[in-house]
Amino acid sequence: MRLLKILINLLSQIAFRKIKILIIILIFSPNFAHSFKSNADYALLIEYETNQVLYEKNPRKKIYPASMSKLMTLYVLFDYLEKNIISLDEKIFISENAWRKGGAVSESSTMFAEVSSYISVENIIKGIVIQSGNDACIAISEAISGSEEIFSDEMNSYAKKLGMNDTNFVNSTGLHDDNHYSTPLDMTILAKSLIKDFPNFYHYFSEKSFTWNGIFQPNRNNLLGNNLGIDGLKTGKTSQSGYSMIVSSKKENIRLIGIVSGLSSRDSRTMEMQKLINYGQKSFRKYKLYTNSDIVKKVKVWGGKKSNLNMLVSEDINLLLNIRTKRNLNAKILFNEPIIAPVKEDQVIGKLVLFNDKEEIMDFKLISGEKIERNNIFGRTIQKIRYLIN
Repeated sequence: MRLLKILINLLSQIAFRKIKILIIILIFSPNFAHSFKSNADYALLIEYETNQVLYEKNPRKKIYPASMSKLMTLYVLFDYLEKNIISLDEKIFISENAWRKGGAVSESSTMFAEVSSYISVENIIKGIVIQSGNDACIAISEAISGSEEIFSDEMNSYAKKLGMNDTNFVNSTGLHDDNHYSTPLDMTILAKSLIKDFPNFYHYFSEKSFTWNGIFQPNRNNLLGNNLGIDGLKTGKTSQSGYSMIVSSKKENIRLIGIVSGLSSRDSRTMEMQKLINYGQKSFRKYKLYTNSDIVKKVKVWGGKKSNLNMLVSEDINLLLNIRTKRNLNAKILFNEPIIAPVKEDQVIGKLVLFNDKEEIMDFKLISGEKIERNNIFGRTIQKIRYLIN
């Protein structure tokens, strides 16, 4: 008996686990090297559902987001509405500070709110989304936080929670400040979060005009409702940032988010965004590579009452594929072999990583297909002896 215990302890000290990498070639395989090129200094196009990057140009470089910053002001406001801290019909006071700063940035960004007046939160939203009103932004920041400076701290707190790690806000409007910056990648994170987290408020972005104080203003997003399916989000412009724009487009059940920045005119901004969205829509088609619970591989289990386990994908895996040019799309299955019992059903036991050549595109969790209990000490010992002999 003592000899058996010594043998068990010796076997237990042996490292049986190792990283297993399996490489497979998928049937559908895109070549992301393409002839498309944006004239914008900065550009990024992603697919909403998977975050798949369809085009990028300086996506992590610092930009001045200008009035696109107002998307974060709206994100904070929508969260307060969602939590019932404020309501759409609540009246917001327009301070002299908000009134004076109303048209300070380019494009005369103001909803023409009268000083010392009261405006409902819903009209404040329209003033920000449609008219890009700086006065509306400052008024809501003062209402929520007491001052725009404190509100900007809250904006940064939300940004960190969303994973906008290269962003810093110092005001609610986008008025230029060297310390007020973001990146194309971070701005797409914000745009996606607005759509995903607050679907009940997203409809404001598709409204084409708004009249306040007797003054009619069209939505600054001049691509709304065109044949590209664009239904939001925001434009921006300062002398330091150039002309910029971030939009969302939904067509044939595919939603794209695109951003361009650093352009020299409103017309060039419009043209580059049209080109970017058109490229995404015309050049790619969505294919389902795996369906939720598809068996990817049967793997060995160590120390369990069963010796094999089905490894499953945890979700449907869809990919936009370039329909004009193709080459091998590699998929790697990464996991520790053997899997050590006990194993819970739906336990994460590995991941599936998709590559375009050597460039990683995205990864997905792989889970166990069933529960496997740990074997008794005698059974585990026999398995270890067999492992050493083999």
